[in-house]
Amino acid sequence: MLVAQSHIDLHNIRSSIERTKKLSDNLVGIGPLGIGLDGLLTWIPGAGELFSVGAGCLLLFDGLRARAAPMVLLQMFAILAVDTLAGAAGNLGKLADVLFTGQKWAADMLLKHMEDTIYFEGTRKDAANSPEYKDVLSRIRAGKEKRRVVFLG
Repeated sequence: MLVAQSHIDLHNIRSSIERTKKLSDNLVGIGPLGIGLDGLLTWIPGAGELFSVGAGCLLLFDGLRARAAPMVLLQMFAILAVDTLAGAAGNLGKLADVLFTGQKWAADMLLKHMEDTIYFEGTRKDAANSPEYKDVLSRIRAGKEKRRVVFLG
């Protein structure tokens, strides 16, 4: 299934995002710093760019599956494009690719967006009569919460 239909699907998407983030930018960690396949492969001509594009596409695909807002996907795309282009810019770009953790930034942005989204299984019609939905809707209308509501049906 392309888009998430349940909370289990969302859990699997989060796991995929975390795995891509770790492989890309924190495979080997030393304190707060780390290097991943993105930084290691940048020294092999073409391999770093290929991995960077693949990991970026996977993160964007996971964003689509999680029904992320188009603006979040656009911001992620911009970050991932800069990361990929930086790695392709000669030796200075290779150093920038090691230091600039674009996949980590994009993954963190997507995970934060998913945390700020309230997901309801089923359609809007199914959720309309549930007490949970009425409670969330009243908090949003009262200005107590600024959250997105997504229906998985």
